[in-house]
Amino acid sequence: MRRIHKNQLHFVDRVELLRRSRAVSTKSEAEIEWKKFRRSSKSNPIIAALQNSVGPRQRCVYCCDSRSADVDHFIPVAKNYRLTFTWSNLLWVCPECNRRKNAKFPVNAAGEPLVLNPEAVDPWNHFILDTANGLIGPRYLESDFDAIGEATLEILECINYEAVTEGRKRVIRRYHEALDHVLSSKCAEQAMRAVAREINEDDFGLSAWFALHEGAEEEPFLEFKKRLPRQWRAFLRLSAKHI
Repeated sequence: MRRIHKNQLHFVDRVELLRRSRAVSTKSEAEIEWKKFRRSSKSNPIIAALQNSVGPRQRCVYCCDSRSADVDHFIPVAKNYRLTFTWSNLLWVCPECNRRKNAKFPVNAAGEPLVLNPEAVDPWNHFILDTANGLIGPRYLESDFDAIGEATLEILECINYEAVTEGRKRVIRRYHEALDHVLSSKCAEQAMRAVAREINEDDFGLSAWFALHEGAEEEPFLEFKKRLPRQWRAFLRLSAKHI
């Protein structure tokens, strides 16, 4: 899972969503109106904006591996139909993650979501990464697992499917290779171009883990930070753009 940022919709598209939202007063009406909307050309700018939010390879915002093709209502229509046409409630995801999440939306005692919203928070605040096997797990906080991390992984277990973990491991290897090149290069500034390229092509959002979380204490990132502080600061700046 990686952090995403959606641009604001054009005025005419915001008006279209508002108009349809005002046309429904029940869950069933919202479901019918949403299906009509998805079949109409009026939804094209909305879909294009969602696609733009996940980058050129169209990776799912949840598993980050499969190609996205579905709209997910972060707060499901079954839980709050009034948010069916709310832009901030829409995410671009793969069919498998959409099917698994469906209407599942646990909340805590205060009514706050226990499913992580990748548009609202850095996922690494709730997850940890095992770089040896590519697995993601919930953080452990004092006496228990992080509730959001645990609930999210329970619902979206495909986040740790073998194909997904292999994808993470490939990205980790590329980061290691790029940093090894920087550390051994006579011109670290020039070698940093490869690191910048890896950050820009990182569909899994791993740069934030290595720059701002526990991954910064793993090799070769720790050596990179100690030996080349100026280049490390550049790495931090580049990674910060993706959280």
